[in-house]
Amino acid sequence: MAASTDQAERLNDDVVVEILLRLPPAAVLRFGAVCRAWRRITASPAFLAAHARRRPLELIIKGPGCALSTIPLATLGDDVDTMRRRRRLRLRWCGPGGGDYLGGLLGAYDGLLLFERHSGCDHLVCNPVTRQWALLPRTPSLWIRVCGVYVHAPSGEHRLLYLANDEGNVPGGTWTATHRVLSLGGAAVARRIGPPAAAIEIYSQMPGAYLSHRGNLHWVRHPWVVDTDKILAFDPVAETFRLIPRPPTRDQEREWVSLVKAHGSLAVTAILHGSMDLWVLEDYDSDDSSSWTHRLRVDLPSPLESAKRAVSVHVLGQNVILLENEHHVVALYSLTEKKVLKQVELGRDIENYSTRSTSFLFRDSLERHAFFDLQGTTS
Repeated sequence: MAASTDQAERLNDDVVVEILLRLPPAAVLRFGAVCRAWRRITASPAFLAAHARRRPLELIIKGPGCALSTIPLATLGDDVDTMRRRRRLRLRWCGPGGGDYLGGLLGAYDGLLLFERHSGCDHLVCNPVTRQWALLPRTPSLWIRVCGVYVHAPSGEHRLLYLANDEGNVPGGTWTATHRVLSLGGAAVARRIGPPAAAIEIYSQMPGAYLSHRGNLHWVRHPWVVDTDKILAFDPVAETFRLIPRPPTRDQEREWVSLVKAHGSLAVTAILHGSMDLWVLEDYDSDDSSSWTHRLRVDLPSPLESAKRAVSVHVLGQNVILLENEHHVVALYSLTEKKVLKQVELGRDIENYSTRSTSFLFRDSLERHAFFDLQGTTS
């Protein structure tokens, strides 16, 4: 053992880093225990960030109950064994009221998963690779709608943005809701930001997953903009909101609209009766709806003519989106080539036919976060 340790310490650090960057997370953790030199490398924040960037992008899929698995997008539909090679995420909350039931998955952000339990009362953040958990402070509001987790660039903090009913609401008065920001590693009390909005009711629309563009977060589905022709944008540094006009619509009630990135710009896909439009926002800073340019209209091939959601997958190539239909067929579609690149029917070739996509994309990460260390809960 001593001889192997001496050889490890004689290896050039650059060579070791390049080797370790190619290894899966479990192997990196094992190699970090070989010697002090390798432990120093594998504990470096710069190395952990670079390792996370190299991990393959995966689609999170959901089976019966709370069973979550991932499949790499790069090999999506390459062979009939795509679903058999899915990776099960072993998740178990060991804190108060713990167990296998995690509630609903609300999002995936930088290697972290966000869950909601008990109708919005409890929210859990988890790193499924390190199996660390954090229980977020409860909000006194009866109804809340989580908008997402994001990184505040100036401080490097992970923060939770949510919309919650104001505590001063009284029967017979005007009920309101306000956005709040909670620092995952800081104060246990959330701060109110932005102007008040109409109060949330039990059937209020849940915000969809946001799209990050030019450092801002964007929603096409959010309680603030439901039944409007607007997109909600949030500047996480200035902590201000902005309403962006949506492009023209063929049928606002029947079109399935999603935010994506295309040609380096904020874009909208609108699917109606198997036909998909792509609109690109040419002038991001303009509040004029004429800033949208209609780039294409395509007839989606079967079975994607019933697609309802589009998700940006720009890391796999320029202008690539993920499409999903109501029968749980998912496909990678090139907006440039106007064709399907890869496709798989979730549930085919496996015994359980209830498997479906969550539409959340995930990448393994070993990066450390202070809010996990504060609670120290692992599964």
